[in-house]
Amino acid sequence: MKKVLKSPEPEELKNYKKRYSSQFKRYTDLKKNRAFEKVRDTLASDQKGLCAYCEMSLHENNRSVEHFIPCNQSTKENNYDLDWQNMLAICLPPGGMKDDDLKNPQLLKDLPCCGKKKGGFIPDIRLLNPLNLPTLRLFKFSSKDGEIRPDEIACLTSGIPIENVQFTIDTLELNVQRLKDQRLAVIDEIEKELDDETIDINDLEEKVAAEYFGNGTGNWPRFFTTIRWVLGAGAERHLMNIYYSG
Repeated sequence: MKKVLKSPEPEELKNYKKRYSSQFKRYTDLKKNRAFEKVRDTLASDQKGLCAYCEMSLHENNRSVEHFIPCNQSTKENNYDLDWQNMLAICLPPGGMKDDDLKNPQLLKDLPCCGKKKGGFIPDIRLLNPLNLPTLRLFKFSSKDGEIRPDEIACLTSGIPIENVQFTIDTLELNVQRLKDQRLAVIDEIEKELDDETIDINDLEEKVAAEYFGNGTGNWPRFFTTIRWVLGAGAERHLMNIYYSG
């Protein structure tokens, strides 16, 4: 999970809410309106193509809209269904699956993660909201099994309780085996790229970071935070150079 920067509310959504201001419209109603596609596309664009929770790449056939505060908490006075700040783009249930996996019925029965795992949980201060995260990396990873863990130093620096970070990992099931396996593959791939003794490791880390992150204008590679952790100071220098802000 990484910080998400939200663009202004799409005009199509604004107009929809204005048009039906006297009615209590739900998210299911919005799905019948052309504003729906604009909402989906803008969310994915804001997140630079990554699931807000597990950081898998989003594509047309594997993304959905997540309501951080569940829609069943909506009232006419506080309609979370249509609250732009309550919407995120996430991978489709059961979450964290590659495109080819979506065709495999057995894999679809695997343990859920992300929004499917979170389900109807009503967020409290323990569950981190990607919109409110610092740009600082809060997570670290195991190079042995791809497990995601709280970064104690980063948590202390940012003032975010370590137990809240762990609670978020557990609530979203970010250590489901398929995610660990895929993160481990990314870690192994990068470590192989760093195995070049002819180049200073600091320069090499920054060079590899530039290959993965580019100039920051396109979509981020899947498992952005994992890559950032593996490349350490080199990644931080490159992200600073391209004015990374989330």
